Amino acid sequence: MSGSRATLLSLLVLAAWGCGDDRGREVRADGRLAGAAHGWNVVLVSVDTQRVDRLGAYGYQRRVTSPRTDALLLGAGARFERAMSPRGATWPAMATVLTGLYPTGHGVIRNGYGFPDDLPTLPRILQAAGYQTGAFLNNMHKANHSGWDEFYYGRGDDRRLVRKTHEWIRTLDRDRPFFLWAHFFGPHSPYHMAKLLEVMPGVDPEYDGPIKMGKVALDRILREQIPLDEADLEQLNALYDAAVLATDRNVGRLIDGLRTAPRADRTLFVYTSDHGEELYEHHDYFYHACSVYQTVLHVPLAIVAPGLIAPGTVLEPVVELADVMPTLLDLIDVEAPAEQHGISLVRLLERPDAAGASRAAFSEYDDTAIRTVLSDDWKLVLNPDEIEPQCVPGAPDFPFPIARLELYDLSTDPGETRNLADQHPDLVRKLEQLVEERFAGMSDRGQDQEIPEELRKELEALGYLAN
Repeated sequence: MSGSRATLLSLLVLAAWGCGDDRGREVRADGRLAGAAHGWNVVLVSVDTQRVDRLGAYGYQRRVTSPRTDALLLGAGARFERAMSPRGATWPAMATVLTGLYPTGHGVIRNGYGFPDDLPTLPRILQAAGYQTGAFLNNMHKANHSGWDEFYYGRGDDRRLVRKTHEWIRTLDRDRPFFLWAHFFGPHSPYHMAKLLEVMPGVDPEYDGPIKMGKVALDRILREQIPLDEADLEQLNALYDAAVLATDRNVGRLIDGLRTAPRADRTLFVYTSDHGEELYEHHDYFYHACSVYQTVLHVPLAIVAPGLIAPGTVLEPVVELADVMPTLLDLIDVEAPAEQHGISLVRLLERPDAAGASRAAFSEYDDTAIRTVLSDDWKLVLNPDEIEPQCVPGAPDFPFPIARLELYDLSTDPGETRNLADQHPDLVRKLEQLVEERFAGMSDRGQDQEIPEELRKELEALGYLAN
């Protein structure tokens, strides 16, 4: 972003939030950010199943999908270009955001599992620090949450979620900061939020093929292995993009309503996603829970702090969702738990031009030995037990094949189509060692949990229990 454009955007953001306080300008001038947002509100906005490459701020140009998210969040602070999720599943990934731990460490290793009773989480920590806390979720609502003064489940209706969030904001004590988590569902299959648009850009109203807005139709394609042609895939992608655009409007409405919140001029925002979506790119699979590829594990991440972090800041090093909690706590000057797998990114935020080599990023897969590691531009997928996950309910003949070893050079093959493991045995071993070292001696809370029958039915309806 050019200097003049960044300055203009900075002025617009400061004006929108009423951020002109001397303290913010002083901290930004001397470059120190640790503790600079002490006493600020914290707002976590997460969007389920949001592919990073379908957002305008990340370069998507085929259709307009995210104008408000780009302006209010992704372009209004620091945007991380290479943020990685620890799992292509909502509950494990968002539990990582709320704990700073990998799934093995926090125990929510699959959808339907709950937080251990004694585990420090972001809402528990902030509640103890005097924050008013509220969660407004359209997924992960029965994960044994605690630390929330207000807890609302919107049953997939993002518009209602925004209304309830605004109602809660109006009840808050204006003398105390608040922590808000809003989790949107729109881009998740069956992409029903697209129906909120008067016109769904790119969706062909005359299309009469197998792609329909509904999980039954999509599952049928997978179960019966119905081949899709270019027109079918165009309809699928347009439908997904329309759902992203509908969600973008709801995210914008959320932010609009927060401008009158207590201490609105001192509000720290985090925007991210739990995972992406395959959309038929690997193994003819639509969804996410079975995938170990960048279409699912690469996620958007932005941190916005008006007056502290310059709008338009772009950070290239690899980071992880496990870094979110320690970073937030560092910014607001609240002590983090001793056990953290992520690190604070405050030093990177303070000196984005002095960033060193990227750290490695890791993912896990349920209670299996499947792992991935991303180091620089090399991505290794490990599947030592040669497991073939089952990905579609009622479709035992639809596995998601993962080789024992898969190595990809993302600099030349971002789509992960050419497995180079046989050509680089030394590199494979080096990356394997990184995985071994990362998980060696890690506290393992990933014990089996019984999923209640009612919740099991909900998860099955979303296709979460096929694998």
